[in-house]
Amino acid sequence: MPCMKKKSVKNEKDRIKVFSCEQPDEMLAFLKKRPVFRELKYPYTEGMLKLLKETNPFRQTYHYIESGESFAFFIIYESRMNIMTLGNSEWMMNVKTIGFPCSLSNSGYITNDLEFLLSYCKRIKGGKLILNVDEPVKMEGIGFGETLPSCVLPIKDEYRTIDDYVASLRSQYRRRIRLAEKRCRDVSVYRVEVSDGSMKNDSWDIYPLYLSTYRKSEYKLECLDRKFFEESEGTRLVFVKDDKPAGFVLLHEEGEKLVFQFCGMDYECMANTADLYFFMLLHIVGFAIEKNKKIIDFGQTSELTKMKFGAELSKRYFYAHHTNPFLNMFAILGKRLLEYRYDFPDFKVFRRG
Repeated sequence: MPCMKKKSVKNEKDRIKVFSCEQPDEMLAFLKKRPVFRELKYPYTEGMLKLLKETNPFRQTYHYIESGESFAFFIIYESRMNIMTLGNSEWMMNVKTIGFPCSLSNSGYITNDLEFLLSYCKRIKGGKLILNVDEPVKMEGIGFGETLPSCVLPIKDEYRTIDDYVASLRSQYRRRIRLAEKRCRDVSVYRVEVSDGSMKNDSWDIYPLYLSTYRKSEYKLECLDRKFFEESEGTRLVFVKDDKPAGFVLLHEEGEKLVFQFCGMDYECMANTADLYFFMLLHIVGFAIEKNKKIIDFGQTSELTKMKFGAELSKRYFYAHHTNPFLNMFAILGKRLLEYRYDFPDFKVFRRG
């Protein structure tokens, strides 16, 4: 096992202590005596990080820096990616991504001083992409722009059942959901619980559904191994048609929040799979109401459909930097080629009063 590396680097104001390693359990053990450890809530758990180390195909490393009162813990995963995916162009480049190593809307860092973290990241050799920043700060000499927003649905206290939620919708959105229910009347829904890395119920093979959706995705990052979907703790809602899985959603409960992590579908199972997707989202809302959650984090992508359920957009941002001055100038000036641009209508989903 690689040992923890420690070094100090010069800073204009102070010296930065740098610690890095390649094993999440080693880093988490190191962090236990540091203030950042109090911030390491889901998904920054040892089980989740170890599982992603095994199931994410990209090399992952773990880093902690501190200087005076400032600190930051962050994850880097290295890949060759199309840096202009969000701008609908193509330019393949080796990139060190500071991000959570699976497609959640979380950032890949925890810090009490984002400016301190960004200043240090500018020193890292090569191209860097810092994803899913929710509270950006101004920083000179680094590219900046919007990335995919996260879709968030507040669950009102008056929703005691899923029928209460549907009744609160304006007629056109209520009709669309009822139509999806009608067209999915031959679809059965099963719950599969995973705790401590083991299935609690008989399970269906959902991995081919994930691969099918991944291949259709416009914004591909990593493709996770089967083991992630077998061992990741949480609830799987499996949608079965003609005795075969037609779709699934992977959910995780985090206090009063329900996190929609992943989904997958069989796009040949019915004439209009949009109906199945509406049906799946409806069951996520129903699950959240049943579990007394206050909010659903619907994640990123498919914003239009999620907004028709009443989800609100929570903006996310990125920073991009390269130690090559020419490429870094492109990262700064080529903002429109790098960032995600959207202009969604202002849906009035809920009835007045």
